[in-house]
Amino acid sequence: MIFNRFARETRRCVEAAVEEARALGHDSVGEEDLLLGIVRADEGVAAEALSSLGVTLEGARDESEGMLSDALSSVGISLEEVRREAGDALDMTIPDERRIPFSPRAKKVLERALREAVGLRDNYIGTEHVLLGILRNEDGTAVRMLARLGVSPEMLERRLFELRGRVAG
Repeated sequence: MIFNRFARETRRCVEAAVEEARALGHDSVGEEDLLLGIVRADEGVAAEALSSLGVTLEGARDESEGMLSDALSSVGISLEEVRREAGDALDMTIPDERRIPFSPRAKKVLERALREAVGLRDNYIGTEHVLLGILRNEDGTAVRMLARLGVSPEMLERRLFELRGRVAG
């Protein structure tokens, strides 16, 4: 199984991604949740790269929510109005006992992470490999979130490799 090759930090990021998906009421763990998990766990090269480019958990969550609001708005639904009318009754949190599966896109990210690790001749899957897996889906939600935060895939990849070089050197 792919999870056997995960570094300790990567396992924590994936666990944090599941927690983010649960808190946000997502019916599956998506690639945007994997991005949030990297930032939330705040461990490993990927979190350092994101942080050095100004990506914060609060900012990433705000962008995720903004994208949801924009999507609903495009079909005539105001998220703010729904929240105002529902008040405390609107609790989107998924109960702890309910299992949340990984979306097909998130699974693809993890498969790409394995390919990135193999391509870099690493014998583990680190947070940087997961982030590279996210960046390879240029039209993905996580890449769009990053763009809204002013971070391009090229800029982030360059920073990742700078940090990897520093750690290896």
